[in-house]
Amino acid sequence: MPRAERAADIRLISVSEARQLRHSVLRPHQQPEELVFRGDDAPDTLHVGAFENDKLVAIASVAREEFPGEPHLDAWRLRGMATLPEARRQGYGAALVRACVAHVAARGGNLIWCYGRTSALPFYRALGFREHGGEFDMPVTGPHFVLRREVQPNNR
Repeated sequence: MPRAERAADIRLISVSEARQLRHSVLRPHQQPEELVFRGDDAPDTLHVGAFENDKLVAIASVAREEFPGEPHLDAWRLRGMATLPEARRQGYGAALVRACVAHVAARGGNLIWCYGRTSALPFYRALGFREHGGEFDMPVTGPHFVLRREVQPNNR
């Protein structure tokens, strides 16, 4: 369960800012230019950051991507969530996920999904995500689940 949230300063960020934090927190063994995700540069992709005293401390990105085996859904994939170690358990990640869900809903999406680390299951469950299938091992990063959450699209 996430701890009580701080008042989060959530802002749009550039894809290059997202890639820098992806590199330092998630995949320091790779070069930042290797951390280009499918959809990163699409016009409706969202990259958001949480700031503490004007320092970027957490990030998330969400882009349209089909949910495996369910092409009829307007699905979006949450990716690259990362929080600096000193800023963890402050509520920044939850605020970023909520911003991503709102972005998906505003664009008529009805599903948000991700590959979540097994260690992060309580975090995702607290935000309404449910496992889809069993645990699997992702090379380099370890055990994960496919997680999904239904989204109520906003009427345009």
